[in-house]
Amino acid sequence: MEPYFYRKNGYVVATEHGGGPWDPRMLHGGAPTALIASIVEDLPSEVPMSVTRLTVDLQRPVPVGQLDITVNVTREGRNIQTSEVILSANGKQVVRAAALKMRKEMLDLPEGSAMPEIAGHVPEARTGFPRPVGFNNAVDMREEEPGARKRVWFHIERPFFDDRETTPLMRAAATGDYCNGFGSTLNFEEWTYINADLTLHFAREPVGEWMMLAANSWIGPDGRGLAFGELSDQHGPVGRAIQSLVIARR
Repeated sequence: MEPYFYRKNGYVVATEHGGGPWDPRMLHGGAPTALIASIVEDLPSEVPMSVTRLTVDLQRPVPVGQLDITVNVTREGRNIQTSEVILSANGKQVVRAAALKMRKEMLDLPEGSAMPEIAGHVPEARTGFPRPVGFNNAVDMREEEPGARKRVWFHIERPFFDDRETTPLMRAAATGDYCNGFGSTLNFEEWTYINADLTLHFAREPVGEWMMLAANSWIGPDGRGLAFGELSDQHGPVGRAIQSLVIARR
């Protein structure tokens, strides 16, 4: 299966398989987010570290084709590492991301203070998504029984790269970009609610190939909104995602 990206020296080539529902010539936000997650995940550090926060500013639509990559480590310490990743296309900056990694240290926590482990069950039936083209065309989505919020499991079937396995962090990062798609109360055929950014916080490292998003949104009266959700894997909660939305009528 052809990947979302071909990796080159200092840049990637984004394929049409990463196209989004708003414009097939522009990437679904999950594609560049997972790309950036992989870059940050691979950054060397003085001690073992894990990605704790990732903020992705989608400054312009990210096109299919060549994306140049610039990476800067802005702080290197014993407990944290901060970094900046910039994606550019046709000489223009399209995405700026800031990341925080924290040192890994196994602790003997008091009883009852650790995160709960809640076994997740992936439903049998697939759920639909408006305009299942491009990126969405290779994502298996399965919705749990209706509740206060939509709880949807995601399995990204297409590889992101031609020469690298898709990691659980990449899967979780791309899943977080679906907050607006499944959390919005607006009709997809009548409204657009494109996210201008995505911030992810992780309390532990995600594991496995299935990620669950429990999504919601607040739609403001002045053309903006927030979409947000909780991320889990099949062992329980992992982190949270939040997006700033630009609301408009089609």
